[in-house]
Amino acid sequence: MADSQHEDTARAAGGGAQEAGTASAEPMLAPAQVDAYLARIEFAGAARADRATLDALVALHQLSVPFETIGLRRAGGTPDLALDALFRKVVAEGRGGYCFELNRLFQALLASLGFSVRPVLCRAVLGRPGRMPVNHRGMVVALGGEELFADVGFGGPMPLGALPLRDGVEQAVAGETFVAADAGGGWWRVERVTSAAGDLFNEAAPPRRQVELELCAAAVEEQDFDALNLAFSSPGALFRDHDLANLRTPRGYVGLRDRRLTIREDGRRDIIDLPDDDAVAAALAERFGLRYGRV
Repeated sequence: MADSQHEDTARAAGGGAQEAGTASAEPMLAPAQVDAYLARIEFAGAARADRATLDALVALHQLSVPFETIGLRRAGGTPDLALDALFRKVVAEGRGGYCFELNRLFQALLASLGFSVRPVLCRAVLGRPGRMPVNHRGMVVALGGEELFADVGFGGPMPLGALPLRDGVEQAVAGETFVAADAGGGWWRVERVTSAAGDLFNEAAPPRRQVELELCAAAVEEQDFDALNLAFSSPGALFRDHDLANLRTPRGYVGLRDRRLTIREDGRRDIIDLPDDDAVAAALAERFGLRYGRV
């Protein structure tokens, strides 16, 4: 990013939050942190509190910062959700994280750029029957007289941009089709229209609308996520017990679970079983930009 673009971003971060109606208590990043964060996801140009910037930030983040639990599994303990700790991990050290980390830090970036944004409680569904417990953090952005859902920490099939909460309307987002459906009681469903053999996340099957996530639009506080962060980082939880990583690519995605690497591009899926810890470390570095080394 050119020096003049850095200056534009710093001005937006320093003074835009109140102009867009964000509460003064909203967690913020320092202008230098904003610049470093935008460089981390390779955002070029002046960042403004508008729809084009929001969509670009969501897409670039999903393409640059992996959902991953490698550090969580190997270090143990509960992830530190303080903004400085998250900035150090994701931006300064070039690592990733899971939803309680990535979506918190991204929310702070948006607030620092002048967006009116708040966190929301979510359920990951991924097409499964029945209702899951609350197990995910997302965010809602108030912009242009409507509310839009944004997510950079799902590790799965979320829109590659913001999704307006327009009940029952099919909306194209970066070549995929999504529907936000009002489920009543303050809850919304994020449904994805799958596309059979060409689908990024499913095997060949008849096209259908599949619920990927449910979100509650009610206001919550940061402390509401502390118990969830503790529960999902404790022994016995999926994120604590397995090496997981997922990253969007321009033509699909790449995923890792323990020693199994999945690469999906242009509707083709390749599964590679990695033979040892050295192969896992090499795959993490090459495919996800993560340099953790051997176990």
